[in-house]
Amino acid sequence: MNISSCTEVVVKAAFSADAVAVERLSVAQLHAAYRGGRLSPVEVANVLLVRLEQAQAAVNAFMPVDSSQTLAMARASEARWRAGTPIGPLDGVPVTIKDLVAVKDWPLLRGSESRVGESPPTEDAASVARLREAGCVFLGKTTTPDSGSRITTESVVHGVSTNPYDVDRTPGGSSGGAGAALALGVGPLALGTDGAGSIRIPAAWCGIFGLKPSFGRVPTAKFDIDMPFSVIGPMARSVDDAAYMLETMAKPDTNDAFALAAPFRLNEAMRSDAVGLRVGITMDFGNPTWPVEAEIADAVRRAADVLSNAGADVRPVDVRWPNAPLPTFNVFWEALYAGALALMPQSQRMRMDPALLAIADRGARFSAIDFLVALNGRLAMTAAAHELFSSVDVLIGPVMPCTAPLVANNAPPGGTEGNWDWCPFTFLWNMTGQPASSVPMGVDRHGIPIGVQVVGAMAQDETVLRVSRVLELSAPGRIQPGLFDQLSGVAGGG
Repeated sequence: MNISSCTEVVVKAAFSADAVAVERLSVAQLHAAYRGGRLSPVEVANVLLVRLEQAQAAVNAFMPVDSSQTLAMARASEARWRAGTPIGPLDGVPVTIKDLVAVKDWPLLRGSESRVGESPPTEDAASVARLREAGCVFLGKTTTPDSGSRITTESVVHGVSTNPYDVDRTPGGSSGGAGAALALGVGPLALGTDGAGSIRIPAAWCGIFGLKPSFGRVPTAKFDIDMPFSVIGPMARSVDDAAYMLETMAKPDTNDAFALAAPFRLNEAMRSDAVGLRVGITMDFGNPTWPVEAEIADAVRRAADVLSNAGADVRPVDVRWPNAPLPTFNVFWEALYAGALALMPQSQRMRMDPALLAIADRGARFSAIDFLVALNGRLAMTAAAHELFSSVDVLIGPVMPCTAPLVANNAPPGGTEGNWDWCPFTFLWNMTGQPASSVPMGVDRHGIPIGVQVVGAMAQDETVLRVSRVLELSAPGRIQPGLFDQLSGVAGGG
């Protein structure tokens, strides 16, 4: 089903002009509207809660939560704005939060039936706490597969989430609910997580922006055993919005032993030129396990042209790894899920997604020596990446070798669900800890979004955002409209 047929079937009522305006507003525009008294956080929250319900009917991107907390946060923000004491640029700005991240008094299911009935967390995750302190308004929690274990977004507890551009296709995973919600205009910001591509894949397939920050850039208060190189990061409708969100979440936290010491520099991230930057272009990032579709390769070449015209020195790069990346990654992916499940009571473990149980079963077969060999392989890959980024400032290439596959298959033709050989370009940078983004670069012949990946040196998140911003501002790289944007035009609101 494509966009035009979705508009007929999914949403019957047209939006008012005010609702259309809210749907399109960026962080900076919301800030200006609040400051000028043209909108209040309560008005915005009410409009977007209605939109959330419509998006849920369209693509199943949310889990049920109590909206009274949303409205209470909006009223508190409204009071600050009326008193002339807003906290900062995110005060009153709506955000959604993935169901792998703890929000005080909201359920934390982690997409798993095994957690149904558990008491909600009594405290926020560190990233959520920073957003709360900044005055953000939490709209809802977005769907994820069980423990973030799939390349798509479906689970027994949440059901199947679908793509706004074609509801017969997946939005990607595991932050698929977050990506679909942004494409449908449910707020300007979403909190995602990325252990192997879980921010960048949905961003690429839903036509929005996503950043996997450097490992340690966004503090986490508790170590997550099932993915030691997973990070929390921003997803947004624009690079600038993601940069504001990252600056807020990147504040130091003494509970995180891996927190980066290097501060995040917002001004550098929001530059709009590429002068003096050394940009490497690659079509396979040294891991050619799946053929890249021609339209995606064309999008990467367009991105290279944009950066060259913006003053960058763009050159082809032959990326080489000292060991095969996929076997090394698979040991971590499978063995660490096995370790996480081994800590659970049997009664809880048997309520996990069968696909996750299969992953853990394979992981349990690895020996300690297998794990140590993989650890050495990861260290060798990290060293090779550091050497590579001594000669280039960023690499650009595909996020995925294909656009979003059908939900019925959850893999491209010839691929197998859960097999990472057709998802070869994202997990590399989780292994090395480096920042990487997905920037929209048009759509394929079916109207499905294409994302280009921008990878930077460790701790150089600002450079990745700067290059992403240049691409976003280019004509071919404009973020494509989602379903609700199409409806906005139909509604007569512009």
